[in-house]
Amino acid sequence: MRILPAFAFAAVLGAASFSAQEGFGQGTYVPKAQLCANGSQALCSTIPAYIGPDPELSPGLGYNGIFGQVTSAANDSQTPFDNMSWQSFIGLNWVASAESAPAARGLAAAGSRVWQSWVKPDFLFGSGPVKASCGATSLPVITIASDGKGAPSVKNDEYYQASTNLPLIDIYGNWTLYERRLNSTEALYLLAPNGKLQDNLVTIAGQTKFVSDKNKVAFPASATDPLGSRGAMELKIAWRILGPNDTKSRYFTIDAQLAVAGDLVSGGQQICETVTLGMVGMHIIQRNPYYDGNKVLLAQWIWSTFEHVDNAPVATAACDPTAPGPCPTINQPSCGAAPASSGNYSYFVGGSPAPTNNPPSAGARKNFAWSAKPPYASAYAQPTSSGKQTLYVAPQVVRCWSIYGNTASLNTQWQGALAQAGSVFANYALVGTQWGTTGLEVRLPNYPIDAVPGLLSNLTLETYIQNNAKATTSGGVGSCVGCHAQATLAVGNAPSDLSFLPSLAAPLPARPVFSVK
Repeated sequence: MRILPAFAFAAVLGAASFSAQEGFGQGTYVPKAQLCANGSQALCSTIPAYIGPDPELSPGLGYNGIFGQVTSAANDSQTPFDNMSWQSFIGLNWVASAESAPAARGLAAAGSRVWQSWVKPDFLFGSGPVKASCGATSLPVITIASDGKGAPSVKNDEYYQASTNLPLIDIYGNWTLYERRLNSTEALYLLAPNGKLQDNLVTIAGQTKFVSDKNKVAFPASATDPLGSRGAMELKIAWRILGPNDTKSRYFTIDAQLAVAGDLVSGGQQICETVTLGMVGMHIIQRNPYYDGNKVLLAQWIWSTFEHVDNAPVATAACDPTAPGPCPTINQPSCGAAPASSGNYSYFVGGSPAPTNNPPSAGARKNFAWSAKPPYASAYAQPTSSGKQTLYVAPQVVRCWSIYGNTASLNTQWQGALAQAGSVFANYALVGTQWGTTGLEVRLPNYPIDAVPGLLSNLTLETYIQNNAKATTSGGVGSCVGCHAQATLAVGNAPSDLSFLPSLAAPLPARPVFSVK
């Protein structure tokens, strides 16, 4: 799709979807990329347990988060989080069999990545009632199961986004696919909280006992040393089905078996196909502890979100995350058009007059059906001719928020190091890192005040709620912390420590519904 060389990201970064609009809080200070959690300036496979030193978090009250002028590392609260995010992304995507190898091999060679050995939720909670019966394969499997009633199961891999229960269609008329993974620390806690198998959180019986024993969900937290023990971690990965017109060398790719239940397919025939998938997004969340040295960092989770740089352009009137006033498009369904000169993207067709961030409609069926043959989502998008190929105009995705300036500066440094290592991950960028907080001195109207930044979304995972400062008819709040704060157990609606996974213990779990106030 792109005609740019594989690593010509730096030249396009400022003009494309990851441009940093010069905004409030930007100055001459340039943050420094810390390429390894051990303090070295070489890319490494270490997944950090915690952020590095962050003097801005210690006072306790009256600090500004990312608002205000950053003049040095002493008042730069965000960069330690962003470096932790990049270190985690790199460590997770290292070749699992080469963790002691240099980056030129660990990030550029073929092979299964560290995160690919982590379990999926259906390993713990079981599968949806109806699955495709495909033949045995050595490939990774993306399983789109159903609840037996014509709707996709929440327990397996998905093509619906969380919060909105809506799909995302790319310009070639295919669904975006989602898989979740969790590390062994979290899996063991779910199976036996505090070592008690009878109180497990993966069954209704276990949760009933857990609640009756007056327990509270508290996932294992990390150490307060970046090189210490890691706490619970969850991942969500977004994939595109790549075709002949895509430049596969620009993506981290896997060959996978796509297995779709027949009652989700028009005509009723199950899908069992081998496809090439390109990663377009990754969420990483890590449970952090309370630490007296970082008083304003709540004992919740640290949320990191990455995207491929070719996903979509920035809106012409994108919001500035450091601006001292509310953005005009807050709680609006669209944040306006992209610049007329926008280039080639996976989720945006240049020159189309279609509205932006406009979700597809399922029509009378209520649930989105797969076409029996690719493009699998063509029934829900408008075809248009572009040269010798057919493109599909669907959501026309644009980014509603510019990337925080210091994050964008770090991205350039990390991408440069990855390009030198010959790694495809140079084509990915950190959208942002969010963390729960207290004591913010800057309190803006309409914005959540319990997280920094107040709003943060991934285009591939939360397309339609980017500007939601509260739940609206389009879905939940466009904040990792704000959304997950509503997570509960399947039994008794008890809080589940900001993880939605325990809700999967229900036989037919429903997707979260967010009330509109």
